[in-house]
Amino acid sequence: KETSKFTWSEKEQLAFDSLKNCLISEPCLSLPDFSKPFALCSDASKFSLGAVLIQEDDTGFQHPVAFASRKLGPTEIKYSVCEKEALGILFAITHFKNYLYGSEFIVYCDQQSLSRIKTLKDPTSRISRWFLTLQEYSYKIIHKPGRLNHMADYLSRARYPNEDSVSITDIHEVHALNSNCTEFNLSSFPIEELIAKQKSDSYCNNIKSKLESNFQFSPKSPKFFIKNDLLLCYRENTGRHDSKAKLVVPQSLVQNVLQLCHDNNSVAHSGLSRTLKRVKVNYFWHGLYHTVKQYIASCHSCIQRRGFAKTSKAPVQRIPTTDFPFQKCAFDAVGPLITSTFGNKFIIVISDYFTRYAEAYPVPNIQSSTVARVLLDFISRHSIMETLYSDRGSNFLSEAMMEVYQRLGISERHTLSFNPQGNGLVERLNKTLIDTLSHLVSETQEDWCQHLPLALMAFRNAYHRTVEETPAFLLYGRDPVMPYDLVFSDPVRTYSDTPSYAQQLVNRLQSTYTLVKNNLEKSADEIQKHQKPFPKSKRICVGNLVYLHTPKIKLHTSKKLAKQNQVPFRVVKQNSLVSFKIQHINQPSNKQTVHVNRLVKVVERDTFPCIQDSSKNHCSNSHSLERQPDEDETSKLYPPYTLPYKDPGEDAFIPLNQQIASSSAVSTPAVTNNSQTGVLPRSCPYDLRPRNANGFVY
Repeated sequence: KETSKFTWSEKEQLAFDSLKNCLISEPCLSLPDFSKPFALCSDASKFSLGAVLIQEDDTGFQHPVAFASRKLGPTEIKYSVCEKEALGILFAITHFKNYLYGSEFIVYCDQQSLSRIKTLKDPTSRISRWFLTLQEYSYKIIHKPGRLNHMADYLSRARYPNEDSVSITDIHEVHALNSNCTEFNLSSFPIEELIAKQKSDSYCNNIKSKLESNFQFSPKSPKFFIKNDLLLCYRENTGRHDSKAKLVVPQSLVQNVLQLCHDNNSVAHSGLSRTLKRVKVNYFWHGLYHTVKQYIASCHSCIQRRGFAKTSKAPVQRIPTTDFPFQKCAFDAVGPLITSTFGNKFIIVISDYFTRYAEAYPVPNIQSSTVARVLLDFISRHSIMETLYSDRGSNFLSEAMMEVYQRLGISERHTLSFNPQGNGLVERLNKTLIDTLSHLVSETQEDWCQHLPLALMAFRNAYHRTVEETPAFLLYGRDPVMPYDLVFSDPVRTYSDTPSYAQQLVNRLQSTYTLVKNNLEKSADEIQKHQKPFPKSKRICVGNLVYLHTPKIKLHTSKKLAKQNQVPFRVVKQNSLVSFKIQHINQPSNKQTVHVNRLVKVVERDTFPCIQDSSKNHCSNSHSLERQPDEDETSKLYPPYTLPYKDPGEDAFIPLNQQIASSSAVSTPAVTNNSQTGVLPRSCPYDLRPRNANGFVY
């Protein structure tokens, strides 16, 4: 309108530059060069056709010259896939006939059968008519897989409504963010409220009183000054931001500053050094470094994403040494493998802890019935074992297997979740068998069943460093004749005429078993000797708050972006040195028994009263240390997960009800900051550390 004023500001210039960049950036159309050959990409979907006319430049890059697409008619939708693809070729050539007529060109199509259309014996009448129409063109059809035929494939797809889209009327005006602005400045917070917060803070009042009395501060301390009743400071250093005035943050606003400088989406949970730099640019308070470090170390989102320390492992626990063969056994399942010629896909492996003798059974599945049948076959060959070790697979924990264990008097032992080291004997056997089979199988790998007995033969007659003998000799009392013994070996002594054979065999095995037991003890001692001690900072005790490391991720999610440390759990019971029972903080029915290597000990977080809660009084009283609670008491001791939380230590816990009762019985004044200790007060009444007379944590 004539009355309207034309304005061209930075906003309009940015919009114009954005449109200009879209027009000149890829994918931009190339002008056709009729001295070079053309090529077509065509594709068809259930509802539409797509075509792209392309031409290569001097570097071999294919530039699009023109795009075309159309919707299929009601009759065309009923065509077969091959007919739709042929129709797509017809549409592409006829649409771009002004470019293609009289020259040779290539047609790329993802239907491989159409690349041999000229050699087909009985094409359908419809396809025959279409290609008769195209006989006036000189072209060649080349198959191009659909995953590479992007442009034509995109054009042939029908457009579906986007539920997440919004109309133009729903889009609000967006302003650019100034890159030089800080996350929290005085203009975004009322000056009067900042002044009031500082006046109610003991540390700020202490600094102000010292300024009024001309107190001489330490040369290393910041230079404090008051401007418009607001306490500020700066440092006389050479840094770019050191001379900049910084706000002396009162106690009640520390929480807000930390959230803005670390939790805010614009800073995205930066690490310690970056968060410290960001905070120091505009803010100062006593104990800033310790507060920021503790805040980041206890950040819920950072802990969930934090990498799992694979080097800090708990020492491996010893399994009591066995006294005779097949007293303790371990079994596991390997697979799925390539389906063999006999229809098998899995291998069930059973090994003896004493002799290291192994059996392996190829099976089509690892259901409970199959596992039970294999176990009974093993028992019929060797004997009933006293203890059987396995992982926590559902086929090993089913009711059918439990009934087998009960009827045979077998004591079953199961490893903890995600801890295959607990059944290390059979896990190492699995690796050895797979490595051996990989050398024996053919290229198709379907003959692994035929080679499994040979792999077992090699394992049973191989020297084992732990027992310093071969499993076959420890079981049979003699060395089996192997193929390599047929070349040259001493004659084997026969005992057919010796009545003392049985006694000699018994004596030989007894002496051998004694040596084997000593070797097992010696090997276990060597392993314990070379193990690194578990770091004291990572030791877990009952009452600790921990995160659970879970390698598995949800379906349809990326492992790169996954948070592998699950939400907090409370340790309610210690079963052994490395086994703990944990309980979900907000779901008491969720209890798990896990290995200590999967637990991430949480660093406590000091919390600071928010603005709306700063008027409340925060009180707490010290208590004497009591006995360690049992599992039921521990679940009642601690409130739901609210962050703050506290590491209760190794030998003492204070019931929450006693803390509340004590704090309500004693009237205490409102807590203020302690300038002597520099420790900030808590916003909850269930702190477990002793406090001084003013209510502050030592």
